[in-house]
This record gives sequence, C-alpha cells and structure tokens, in this order.
Amino acid sequence: MISSSLKQHLYWAWSISKGYRSKLFFYFILELICIVLSLVFVYLSKKAVDTATSPGELPLKWLLIGIIGAIALNVGIKGYSGRLMERIKLMLTLELQRTMLDAQMLSIWKLIKNWHTGDIQIRIQTDCEEVANTIANTFLSFILTAIQLLASVGFLWYMDPMLALMILAISPLFVFSKLYFRKMRKLSKEVKEEESNFSKVLQENLRFRLLIRAMGAFPKRRAKLTESQEQLFRLKIRQLNFSTYTQGAMKVAMNAGYLVAFIWGIYRLQSGQISFGTMTAFLQLVARIQSPILALISYIPGFVRFRVSADRLLELQAGEIEPQVTPQRLHETQELRINDLSFRYEDKWVLQDLNLSLKAGEPTAIIGPSGKGKTTLIRLLLALLKAEKGQISLVDKDGERPLAANHRVNFAYIPQGNSLFSGTIRENMLLHVKESGPLDIQQALHIACAEFVFDLPEGIDTQIGESGIGLSEGQAQRIAIARGLMHNGDIWLFDEVTSALDRTTADTLIQRLLEYGKHKLCLFVTHDLHLADRCQQRIYLD
Repeated sequence: MISSSLKQHLYWAWSISKGYRSKLFFYFILELICIVLSLVFVYLSKKAVDTATSPGELPLKWLLIGIIGAIALNVGIKGYSGRLMERIKLMLTLELQRTMLDAQMLSIWKLIKNWHTGDIQIRIQTDCEEVANTIANTFLSFILTAIQLLASVGFLWYMDPMLALMILAISPLFVFSKLYFRKMRKLSKEVKEEESNFSKVLQENLRFRLLIRAMGAFPKRRAKLTESQEQLFRLKIRQLNFSTYTQGAMKVAMNAGYLVAFIWGIYRLQSGQISFGTMTAFLQLVARIQSPILALISYIPGFVRFRVSADRLLELQAGEIEPQVTPQRLHETQELRINDLSFRYEDKWVLQDLNLSLKAGEPTAIIGPSGKGKTTLIRLLLALLKAEKGQISLVDKDGERPLAANHRVNFAYIPQGNSLFSGTIRENMLLHVKESGPLDIQQALHIACAEFVFDLPEGIDTQIGESGIGLSEGQAQRIAIARGLMHNGDIWLFDEVTSALDRTTADTLIQRLLEYGKHKLCLFVTHDLHLADRCQQRIYLD
C-alpha cells in the first residue's frame, strides 16, 4: 500500500472540502460562540456566588438571568450546529463515495484486474466515511477544542496563575509522542487490511453460495471466513488493549492533577487568598481544561485512522481513468476494419497481427479454443483495452475513423453468461435505452426467443434476484440478448450467445437474429459450429 506524507494528506483533504468550506466556516463560528458563552457562564457563576456571599454592584437576579440566558443560547446553538455538522458529514461522505466509485467504474482494464470487489467495497464504505468524518468534524473539533483549552487556561490564569500552571504541568501531554503515533498507525493499518481481506471472503461466499453448496465446499469456505474473522478479532483486541492502557494512564494522570490542584485551591480558600466564587469558577474551569486535553488526546486515533484511510483511498483513486467523452453515433456503419492488431497480457501474446473486416449484412464467426483471444478481441472492439500495435477503424457514410471509446454507443454487446441485475425484467430491458426506442420490448423478447416472460406471474414486471436468481440460465441469457437488441447499435457483438440454450431454441434464435440483423455488422464469438456455419465469414483463432 502507498504511504503519503502528512502534507499530501492535508492537501488532498483540503481539495475534497471544496464546496463545503463556507458551511464548515459557519459551523466553526457557531462553535466559537458556544465557547464564549461557556466562559460567560463561568464568569457569571463566579459573580453570582460572590454576590450571594457578599453583595456586589450587580443584583443577583440579573446575574441568574444572564446565567440562564447563556445556557439556553448555548444549548440552542449547539443543537443547530450539531445538526449542520452531521448534514455536512453525510453529504461529504456520499460525494467522496461517488468519486471513488466513479474512479473504479472508469478504471482501465489493467487496474480493474488488480482489485477485488470486496476490498473495493470496504474502502468505499468505511474509509470514505472515516475521511469525511475527519474533514468535516475531527479537524475543526480539534482546533475548537484547542481554542477552548487556551481560553479556559487564560481565564484560570487571570484568576490564579499558580492553579493554571499546576493543571498544565500535571496534564498527560506525553502521549503526543511519536512512538504513540507510530504504534497507533501500525495497528490501524493492520486492522484495515484485515477488514478488506474479510470483505473479500465474505463477498465471494455470498456471491457463490449456491455453487459452494453444490460442490460440497461449505465447510472449507466457512472455515476460511472464520479464520479471517478470528484474525480481525485478534487485531482489534490488540488495538483495544493499547487504547485502554493509554487511556487508563491518561485518566490516572488527570485525576492526580485534579486532586493536587483541588487541594491547592482549598488551601488558598482557607487562607483567604481566593473567594468562594473564584473557587467555584476554578472547579468549573478544571473540567473545561482537563476535558479538552482528554478530547485532544482522543482525536489522535481518529487522525491516525484518517491517514491510513487516506492512503487506501489515494491508492484506489490512483491510475489511469478513461476520460468521459460525448458519445458519437455513426451514420449507417458499413464496415469495421482490423489491421495488424496485436495484444498481450504482460508477457503473453493473445493476439498477433490480426486482420479482419466486418461488413454490414455479412455475419462473422470467431472460433477457437479458450485462451486464444476471443474475449480479448471483444474488449478491444469496445475500447476497453488498448492494443499494443495495429488499428481498429470504423467506416460509415461519412468516411473512415479510428475506433475510440466514444464510439461504444454504436455497439450492442451481449456478454457470455448471466449478466442480469436485480430488479424487474423491464428495468433490465431498459438499462440503457428509453421505452420508446426503435425496438420495443415485446419485439426484442420475440427475436431473443424470450416470449416465456409474458407467461410469468408479473410479466415483464417480474422481479428477478441477483445475477438472475429465479430464472434458469437459458432464460437469463435470452433476456440479456433481448436487452442488447434494445440498444439497437449498428454493430452486434455476441459472446457465446447460444451456450446455455438447447439445439432447437438455439437454431430459432440464430434464425431470428440473422433475419432481423441482416443490415447489421454482426460478430459471433462462439464454440457453436452450427452457428458458425450460418455465418458468411469464419475466423479461426489458434
């Protein structure tokens, strides 16, 4: 995992806060007002006690009214600022999660293959929340707490410098040591990494739960999950123990400081060096000094978690991202040309010097054993991969142009296997088109031999589960084909379109596709020789 400097983390956090800075500044001002009101309350309390024991210039009634007013105003502002902070934090979390998700959705293939879905999920869910909480809350709270501490110490110094010095001298500031930071960061990093590992196992177990049971692999997969849980538990216990020990040491030091300062205050009160009001104010200010110190110390784990989460998100965001461009629909695409196309994964060539011409009305079949580049070719045609050398170009009535990502809108792609999303069949069918498109749902389902949809209890509004649960593999495949046809691109890319179908249904499907797509550029990647025989051009990859 990358490890950035504190300066880089702060610069990144500042860039994320853009758009929220005015709201955060307003929150900061409200909290400053609350700090002032709390000190006003202490001052008026001192005056009230002194007036009650020895009448002064101001009537006790007005002092009590001032105390009540300071408390009421403080409570009201605190309630509003707390709600404002939670709203900012929620909005910032959602925006950061969208940014990270977009970065992954648009990452180039070389980056996508390096990330596990479970790891990405835990980073987007927990790390984004950790970073947003630190930016919107912890940073400002740390500054406000420091201001409150300095103001309280200043007020106490004004009343009795010796008491202020004693409180500060005994407070456990030693925990701000570099050793503490280093230990906390190491523990936080280990916990975060194991959380990602646990999420990987959990995601795979849930995704393949039926397959795991069918293979009799449940005991092993459950054991793997339990092992990850136990490791995560051990790491969190280590983190908890370290936090408990350090917090305990801080509380011991705090209580010792309070007792010494309290005894000193009693002594000075008895000797007549301070008034009852000063002693009352002192007792309140001690809490207002020691509580901020504890709060400042409690922020340290949050800052450490922020830095670990920032590293994980910066790593997630790093790398090449496909730029967003305006889709360019071609006019009556006539030909797709592949010239000397070559591609490799690391050191293994899967395509070398491939030449191919797809023409409208002349369906082509790509045939060959697994691992010879058939699926890679489709990814190249969809501009999801970049070729090592060679060129792919499109020809329409306006001429020839190199293939680019903005031409993807011209392709109707039907992938191999189940590619349906949870929701209704209608939602799947209208994934990237409007209902009033060139091809209506009923016609697309007919061409794809998916008329069975109309016999389902809710028809096209029937709910289907994750990855098409509730449908057979063949049914899900035919709905996916119909969905691709709804796109109505000039170029059809079919990846093993008949793999889950019986021979009769497959033959009917091929007939309907070729008939409806007689003016399309059709490419079938297939092992089905019956389908290959129906194509005018057959390319063998070996």
